[in-house]
Amino acid sequence: MTDIRDKHYFDGNLRGNKKVIWGPIGVTAAVIFAVVFILSTYILNSDAETNLLMHDHVSLNVTIDGKPIMVPAHIGMKQTGIFADPLLYSDHNLDKYGMEGMSPLHTHDSSGVIHVESNTVRYYTLGEFLDIWKGLNTEGRNVIATVDGSPVSEFRSIVLNNGSKIVLDITSKVS
Repeated sequence: MTDIRDKHYFDGNLRGNKKVIWGPIGVTAAVIFAVVFILSTYILNSDAETNLLMHDHVSLNVTIDGKPIMVPAHIGMKQTGIFADPLLYSDHNLDKYGMEGMSPLHTHDSSGVIHVESNTVRYYTLGEFLDIWKGLNTEGRNVIATVDGSPVSEFRSIVLNNGSKIVLDITSKVS
């Protein structure tokens, strides 16, 4: 009985050629797969936070007539429901620099940490934060401010630099 199979294919000559062809195809396919995987992961995980150009934290401690007060949670964050406090998010002038539903200057909790999370690199001031948070009334009061222990004459002009520790000592003016 005669073997009708093409002996050239099975004798190894063409098998070697198959490896030469499939090697580059396999590498190209792996590279394409890796690029598609990385891009799809980036697109699926992209949200406003991945577009942040600033993410700083500033500590704020406030005393009124010698008594420490708590800096509330959720200043500068959109709130809904019957417990929403309009004094925690009064000024929306900076909203275009923040994430959806919050100002670029906000608090997450009552620790006194101001979060600066902005899609634009710019200087933000304590005055801008206080405009957002209308719950701290300084009008007609004496305000002594320090930044990292150094006195500052114009407290509203204090720039919110990453890691800074701001202390406001507010006292009622004596008539």
